[in-house]
Amino acid sequence: MSETPDTPPRRSGRGIRIALAVSLALNLLVAGLVGGAILGRPAPGEAPAIRTLGLGPFALALPREARDEVRDRVEADMAEVRRNRAEIGRSLMAVRGALLSDPFDRDAADRALGRSREAAIALQAQGHGALLDTLESMSAAERAVVAERMNRALRRMARGDQGAS
Repeated sequence: MSETPDTPPRRSGRGIRIALAVSLALNLLVAGLVGGAILGRPAPGEAPAIRTLGLGPFALALPREARDEVRDRVEADMAEVRRNRAEIGRSLMAVRGALLSDPFDRDAADRALGRSREAAIALQAQGHGALLDTLESMSAAERAVVAERMNRALRRMARGDQGAS
């Protein structure tokens, strides 16, 4: 009888495992974005949450009326918000496609990440403009209250506690 040599099972290469892990992470990211867009979608005509516009601690520091004013200002150009959010989604899908290509298409991923970055910057600029318009309309005393609340919010964020006061 002839014996067949025992060959150890083939191990997957490290690169394949990394690619699978990255693919899984991107799939979860896309699923989270889609789920968040569906479940967290504002009502028709409602502006996005202030914190999604790059306003960080101002989301905690502004009084309710000022947050409403910022939202109203952003709401005036919701078409631009939607365009930028859609571009971010398309860009993430393009990055996913580049990750799945063999060989990895670095240039395509770089272009897609660049488009996503530009859309995120545009969203931030829109939020910052609305914030500045709102702050400009406040009295010095109102701005001082916002500054103190922002200071408290920054201290909480530094401690890892992001709850509102």
